[in-house]
Amino acid sequence: MHDRIASVASALHDPEDRHALGLAGVEAEKLDQELTQKYGQGHPHTVNIRELRGWIAHLAGDSETAARWYLHTTGLQISVHGPTHEQTQGSVRRAVHTWQQVTDPVAVVEIGSDLAKVVAAVLGPDSDAARFVQARVASSQAPGQ
Repeated sequence: MHDRIASVASALHDPEDRHALGLAGVEAEKLDQELTQKYGQGHPHTVNIRELRGWIAHLAGDSETAARWYLHTTGLQISVHGPTHEQTQGSVRRAVHTWQQVTDPVAVVEIGSDLAKVVAAVLGPDSDAARFVQARVASSQAPGQ
């Protein structure tokens, strides 16, 4: 399994190779299923492969999927490590970063509404990130937007 994960990770070194990136995405999905079945979704191996799936989506230009993966993995990290853990904070920062690149206003609000809660739980309700997410969601919900 280690060789398969290394193969997926090696595809990330050249994001311009869309074919390799697509194959890596398929293999990461298979690995996710296998790891989830073997260890459960709260195990660090499973969380890590899902983080990798978020990174693949990000490199492929699918910010919406990437943001959803990172939002999901942040929730898992909270369960596994707690909100103050370095890995949890890394996941939520990746979620915010990729969500900023989402352009569909419906997806901005849909993902952002959940993201606002998670960011507040991990980084604090008065953090710059929490205020940014709340403001972007509010402006995307505004009439005429």
